[in-house]
Amino acid sequence: MQHLVRNTLIVILILALCGVSIFPPEKTLRRGRDLAGGVSLIYSVEVAPGEDESQVIDSTIEVLKERVDPNGLFEISFVRQGRNRIEVTMPLPTDRVRQLRETFEAELARLDDLAITSDDLDRALRMAPDDRAREIERLAGGDEQRLALLTAAAEAQDAARQARAAYEEAVESGAEQAVLEELLSAAGAAVAAADEARDAVLAAAVDPADVRLALELSDQEKKIPDGQGGVTVVPSPRDRALERLKTDHPAAAEQIDRVVRAFEAYRAESRGLDDPADLIRLLQGAGVLTFRIAVSPDEIPNEQEMRAVLAEQGPRASTGQPMRWFEIDDISTWYSSADQQRALEADPAGYFRGRELIGAERDGVYYLLLHDDPSLRMTPAEGNWSIASAFRTVDELGRPAVGFQMDAVGANLLGRLTGANIDKPMAVLLDDKVYSAPNLLGRISSNGIIQGEFSSQEITYLVRTLNAGSLQAKLSPQPLSMNVIGPQLGADNVRQGFTASVVALVAVAAFMVFYYFGSGLIAVIALLSNAVIILGIMALARAAFTLPGIAGVVLTFGMAVDANVLIYERIREELDAGADLRTAVRLGYQKVVSTIMDANITNLIVCGVLYAVATQEVKGFAVTLGIGIVATLFSALFITRLVFTLLLEKVGVRRMPQLPMVVPAIQRLLSPNVNWLRLRPAFLVISTAYVGLGLFMIYHQREEMLDTEFRGGTAITVRLKAEDPDGPGGRPPTQLVRARQEIEDLIHPIGESADPGSPLAPLRNAEIIPVNPQADGVTSDQFIIKTTATEQRAVVDSIVRSLADLIDTRPPLRFDGMDAEDLAQAPVYRIVDGRLGENIGRPEVRTDVADFVGGVAIVFGNLDPPPTLQNIERRLEQMRAQADFADLLGRPNRVIVIDGSPERVQTAAVVVLDPEVTLFDDPGRWRTEVAEPEWRLARAALTETTTLAGVQSFSPAIAQTFKAKAVVAVLLSFLGIGLYIWIRFGSLRYSLAAVVALVHDVLTTVGLIAIAEVIYEQAPGLAAALLIEPFKINLGLIAALLTIIGYSLNDTIVILDRIRENRGKLAYASASVVNTSINQTISRTVITSGTTLIAVLIMYMLGGPGIRDFTYALICGVVVGTYSSIAVAAPLVYSKKKPPMAHRADGAAIAKAGAPVGAA
Repeated sequence: MQHLVRNTLIVILILALCGVSIFPPEKTLRRGRDLAGGVSLIYSVEVAPGEDESQVIDSTIEVLKERVDPNGLFEISFVRQGRNRIEVTMPLPTDRVRQLRETFEAELARLDDLAITSDDLDRALRMAPDDRAREIERLAGGDEQRLALLTAAAEAQDAARQARAAYEEAVESGAEQAVLEELLSAAGAAVAAADEARDAVLAAAVDPADVRLALELSDQEKKIPDGQGGVTVVPSPRDRALERLKTDHPAAAEQIDRVVRAFEAYRAESRGLDDPADLIRLLQGAGVLTFRIAVSPDEIPNEQEMRAVLAEQGPRASTGQPMRWFEIDDISTWYSSADQQRALEADPAGYFRGRELIGAERDGVYYLLLHDDPSLRMTPAEGNWSIASAFRTVDELGRPAVGFQMDAVGANLLGRLTGANIDKPMAVLLDDKVYSAPNLLGRISSNGIIQGEFSSQEITYLVRTLNAGSLQAKLSPQPLSMNVIGPQLGADNVRQGFTASVVALVAVAAFMVFYYFGSGLIAVIALLSNAVIILGIMALARAAFTLPGIAGVVLTFGMAVDANVLIYERIREELDAGADLRTAVRLGYQKVVSTIMDANITNLIVCGVLYAVATQEVKGFAVTLGIGIVATLFSALFITRLVFTLLLEKVGVRRMPQLPMVVPAIQRLLSPNVNWLRLRPAFLVISTAYVGLGLFMIYHQREEMLDTEFRGGTAITVRLKAEDPDGPGGRPPTQLVRARQEIEDLIHPIGESADPGSPLAPLRNAEIIPVNPQADGVTSDQFIIKTTATEQRAVVDSIVRSLADLIDTRPPLRFDGMDAEDLAQAPVYRIVDGRLGENIGRPEVRTDVADFVGGVAIVFGNLDPPPTLQNIERRLEQMRAQADFADLLGRPNRVIVIDGSPERVQTAAVVVLDPEVTLFDDPGRWRTEVAEPEWRLARAALTETTTLAGVQSFSPAIAQTFKAKAVVAVLLSFLGIGLYIWIRFGSLRYSLAAVVALVHDVLTTVGLIAIAEVIYEQAPGLAAALLIEPFKINLGLIAALLTIIGYSLNDTIVILDRIRENRGKLAYASASVVNTSINQTISRTVITSGTTLIAVLIMYMLGGPGIRDFTYALICGVVVGTYSSIAVAAPLVYSKKKPPMAHRADGAAIAKAGAPVGAA
């Protein structure tokens, strides 16, 4: 090999780069959900009336996949739940990131010690004097300053109450007008003083949610001219928000700084999608780009009324005209100097009026008034248009921006809108947030730009979101719930699987060294190099390792071993022919390179087709396998060749014996002289039986073969109870926890004891998932039981009976008005005022409900027995998740304690708002779609006995599109393989032989998977002895089938390649050519298949139940694939045609190839 130094440096640099990227592995190598657990986010989906919910949600899921994980590397799943919910699951971050996250959350939680909510304060101030004094002591927490503020607020509240009572008494007694006016003035002053004292208490505390929101703001500083030739650095939105919090809450400033330091340490270690907050941010918004002409100040006479509506009712409130308020995405992009910034903050209305815009500020958020007339806007309602492409670009000032190109319909609509409004400002919005509002200088049609001072991360988000397409439905702004779920494979299963894999790899490496001596050691070096390259690239890509991904690695290692076996067998063949070691190495590599390239290129074709056509669930496998194939080619053909050259050229090695050369009996044993074609009738019978059995079992089992990922089913959430060790008044109750295995031992026997056709039978292999587990990943107080069973009532009843001693049963509650059927008699109130008490007839309740104005309040008075606040919240949450109330999911809601305490609630209220159906928009719809269903939900939640935390049907994780795409991917893969082999081998017969063998292998393996469940049911003793379980086809088994295709293809190509070589210039492969080729490659087949089978058997026996279905499929595939290469593919290329001089040519071709010794 020439350029020895250069090649050595290339290998060292590549291995060093990949090696450095791996360390430390706990930070760089991410495990998928099946190995490490994950975070589950539940979103509600808002589907417009009249639309097909199933179609809309499936479309929404596909768009979200393209937006969040277009290459399928981050292992994020989207599953439809019920009618209008989506569960999004992502892998847990690394242990280091998780630890830093926990530290940050702990520091943030410490702010709670300094926090007093308005609800807590108002409730305390309403208490009787003795109770109030105790509550004030508790709220003060030993802080003298806070105690003084609370005491002052209580005294001011008493004074206001007394002043109000004096005025009311004077009114009733008929006092003179002058006296009444004096008392009224005194009462007003007392109420103002009480409000001031109350606000002082709240201002002294900081809400952790406000700090969290501040930390999520941009940390990009802005440099602007100061008007004197210098530059002023404007602090980032994050720094400004944090500084404002510390100024407003000086007592909490030090703790806020600690929170910021913990957050920065956490974010410094977090990469990619390590944090659920990253995923939530990517999921926000529907990705809808719209254009609206801005309202100018001279267009409307009632500008101040518009501002009043915004201030009092918010931006969603009706303005009475075809125009609406829209939030500005980033206000810092709207000023370019320090003077402009100060002018904006001093007078927002005047600042925007100077730009011929109507703007306003509400609670620190800035808004623009834009037209909502169809002729002055361009939204999806105006036509079926879309963004053709989005890309990175720069604006006229050289700042990063996002360019976009419209499709033909969009270009026409945009041209019409802009052409009719030249010299007017047009706002560019994404998901109803204003990004810019430039003046139109001319007509715009096909191309545009979104301006703003974007960070690289924001540009990436915008481009990806626009390119993914807009959603047909809106997700809830925030997830309804977020839970940590345990790994599908418990820590014990992961350890077992890892140990079995190590043992298997060590066994393969030991065999290679034992059989090939020094050459085997070189093969081990190549395998290690292969592993370093694969792990390094996966670490650099931040890809998650999952079981399907590991399947790709397994196939890669199998092909790497096979490549080395091919090389060494060829080298030994040349040595046996009398060549010296240097010549044997050179000829061995020359003769085998085409075989190795053919085998790997055909697998790359499969990878390319899967990546281009398949869904994200399989793309990860394709990427991992593609990386592995390239690494295999590099290590087998480049690294091992380099090592041989160094040994021959620099070390001076002249002999490298192998076991068959030392023990000739092995050589003779692996050099048979079998007439394989004579066995064709037997092969035909065996293959027909195999494939027939497979087809019959597939037909017989049908959907019973499929796991929940393909079928959907039922998910039951159970929450274990809290035990009271000493009875009432004793120690606090202790929360029960159990390990996953303990729950499995209670659930699986239900299905095992049921009849095969019973609706409970699927419970025998129900999946048990711990929710928010402890450090071991399997112990928790809450579990999700997922099963393919669909008869919910029977399943729920059986689970409740089985877990009766572990789960809590919540008794019904009674409250005032609970029996009311008519809404007029029910304790249901309209929310028209920002203070709760003004809406429910209790003015002393001053809890702020401004965010729910236009919604509904339901009061639970005199609750019996008094529950905890958490109990009420859980009841409502659980009932809202039921199918009967699925339409109400996602509505903002809040439970407020009016009388009592969070530990013992006497009176409470739940306030709910549907932003799409408010009281002000349509009172009739509000009554029928909000008030009435919310009253039914609340009454059912509190007055019915509840047991399970939730019962929900869920759709297949793999949508119907997966099946269609899977068929297309398989057909295209077979077509690509067939075309390549046809071109490479010059015969259609060879391509048909390879494809028929692959179809044979897949059908047979699927049939053997199906028959496993029959054996499990009909012969349990045999099943236990063989470790057979009722295996189901899931994504892991799909990956195993793809692995089998790759392995079988590799095996077949080796034999076909030797047939082509032995055929020489013959037009057809004769019987002697086929037989000789199979005999020559038998040693390679035995060694490769044998080592792979040993490795997989070790993993099957020692790897535990977590990977048993995967390894079972691989065992079947290796055996069947090896058989089909010899018994199906090779005989199919045989031809009985005998052209002139065929016999003589046969002999010449075989003689040239050498005697049937060695292997390909």
